[in-house]
Amino acid sequence: MSKLPWLRLYTDTVDNEKIRLLAFEDRWHFIALLCLKQQGILDENNDLLERKIAVKLGVQLRELDEVKRRLNEVGLIHLDWQPIGWENKQYKSDSSSDRVRKHRENKKKDNSNVTETLQKRKSNVLDTESETDTNKETDKKNTKKFTPPSVDQVRQYIEDKGYSIDPQKFVDHYETSGWMRGSNKIKSWEACVRTWASRDCDGAKPKQRKML
Repeated sequence: MSKLPWLRLYTDTVDNEKIRLLAFEDRWHFIALLCLKQQGILDENNDLLERKIAVKLGVQLRELDEVKRRLNEVGLIHLDWQPIGWENKQYKSDSSSDRVRKHRENKKKDNSNVTETLQKRKSNVLDTESETDTNKETDKKNTKKFTPPSVDQVRQYIEDKGYSIDPQKFVDHYETSGWMRGSNKIKSWEACVRTWASRDCDGAKPKQRKML
């Protein structure tokens, strides 16, 4: 039982015809009996029950039967002191222990939702970091280290493309500049060959491929 049990007292109590038939002191006696019921005192099965009720109501033991008669007469209590219609207005869910239990369950659910959300966010961060690392590795793979070509490599490329550029002159030119084009490091010597051909440098003109 809760340390501070409570009961439902509806606002229409002040307009209840049964209660209005009572004298003021009996109205208080009825409210006191409701409190005793909620405290569990009325459900005790011992010889001291009526003595306890008399003390709680603030009446003499010899007056208790008359109080019972008046409250029973208007239909508020049974002859065993039990309030009539108690179960219709009081519910098990009214106990503080149930309210505390529900509060804890709701709080547990809220904490579970927060934890799940944080885990998802953490997972997303990890996925993003993983994707970033993967992108970096891909960029590294895609960024090829430039290696100056040999004269034979340039000659082979020129023949494949059908150009008439002098491969030795091409290699000598860029070796002199440190394989730089202006202030930029050359990334593709093949692109330089194509540029020379497009500018018709040194009389470079596409040769007619021999028909086999």
